[in-house]
Amino acid sequence: MQFKKEHTVLIITAVLTALALAGDSLIDSVVFHTGPFLEILTGQTRHDLLLRVFMTSGFLVYGIFMSITLSRHRRAEDAMKRQTAAIETSIDGIAIYNREGEYIYVNQAYAVANGYESAAELIGKQMRNAYEENEYSRMEQVCFPLLLKNGRWRGELIAKRRNGSTYLQEASVTLIEDGSRVCISHDITWRKRSEERVRRSERFLNMIFNSIRDPFCIFDSEFRIIRANPAYGDLKGRAVNDLIGRKCYEALHGLDHQCSQCVVERSLCSADPCAKEKEVALDDGSTVWVEIYTYPILDEEGRVTHVIEYTRDATARKKSETEKIQLIAKLEYLSRTDSLTGLMNRRALTDSLVYEFDRAKRYKTDLSLILCDVDNFKDINDSFGHAAGDRALQSLSGTFMTLLRKTDIAGRHGGDEFMILLPATSLKGAESLADKLLAIVRNTDVPVSAGQTAHLSLSIGVTDMQPADQDIEALIKRADEAMYAAKQAGRNRVVCGNQAS
Repeated sequence: MQFKKEHTVLIITAVLTALALAGDSLIDSVVFHTGPFLEILTGQTRHDLLLRVFMTSGFLVYGIFMSITLSRHRRAEDAMKRQTAAIETSIDGIAIYNREGEYIYVNQAYAVANGYESAAELIGKQMRNAYEENEYSRMEQVCFPLLLKNGRWRGELIAKRRNGSTYLQEASVTLIEDGSRVCISHDITWRKRSEERVRRSERFLNMIFNSIRDPFCIFDSEFRIIRANPAYGDLKGRAVNDLIGRKCYEALHGLDHQCSQCVVERSLCSADPCAKEKEVALDDGSTVWVEIYTYPILDEEGRVTHVIEYTRDATARKKSETEKIQLIAKLEYLSRTDSLTGLMNRRALTDSLVYEFDRAKRYKTDLSLILCDVDNFKDINDSFGHAAGDRALQSLSGTFMTLLRKTDIAGRHGGDEFMILLPATSLKGAESLADKLLAIVRNTDVPVSAGQTAHLSLSIGVTDMQPADQDIEALIKRADEAMYAAKQAGRNRVVCGNQAS
């Protein structure tokens, strides 16, 4: 067992006292073993010597005890000074007031916070002066009862400075055994104003966020949805609260991995804004086109922490683009198509003939051309009217479409004259096709009026491209001459023009 220094001193004193009380014989036997020897040696009696020893020991013990006591007192004073210095230099205001509410101690921070130059100005004053009447009444009704019940109270108060201005104070009050109270406080006005600014900013941002009519969402780096507006929930067919905190691919698609071509992942990896178009199926079975834009949010070190996704409905634009493409296609079709027969018009025929002529010349392949004219077509118009003539031409174009290959090209060259291009076809092949066409037309009766039909026939000229041909004009001229020769020979026949002009 460890003893303190003062315990040791007391034990020594007790031992010496016991020795003194034990008597002469004990001293003689223990210390000197013989009485006469002690008197001869010291010149004093045993009683005198014993008294001296006892007195000397007593003074020694007293000196040691006082030294220890003073040392402890100095240590206590040093500790008190350090604590006082800490209290005085504290940025928190510290005050002690008695049960009557009078200040008995305040530090400089408390004095300054309440508008005083020094702490001494507050000593002896009532602490209720640091609060307005209404606030002090609230303290008496709410704060003080809780303090007496629990021995401690902490909360926010509206304090009053010496000049009458107020500030928000956060206070912690502790009840001491003698009824006095220790109050630790600090000014939280700036913090409260900052918090209010943050709240106002958050409300402002929430109003902006929720007022965005297009779907808007924020993801973290793990694809969790941390914020979404109602429009986003409507687009996805989900309640927004069911999406918050969940990974998008799990909540929206039931997957355990990111979706392919995920634009959010692209922004997370590249730290750049990204965009894409996507067709989205809605719960009612309809589909809409959307434009998805993503914007990365970077931290101080340039790492992507979040990604904003903004979605716009592009259905109207896509529809407009589709309609535009369809309109262009229609205009292109109309610019190249004969409106009566549905075959190519003369302009388109010329373009196609130039293309096929150049290709046949480049690859040294065959190219044949057929020109045909309806025999006595003027008689049909004169006898049955132009509507009957139109039906005759439409019937003839239907025959072309049925008989020709996909690679063959037929068109209305003008009036009742038609041209047929036959790529990769020899003159013999072209002549064979012309014979078939002529036979079909001969056996076709065209209704021209109620109960009446007309028999058609064709004068057909056939030719093919010759090595000496430099352009399409030579080819067309030979075909035209052959067709004219068929008419001169009595119509309703095929003539080949295989000689270069």
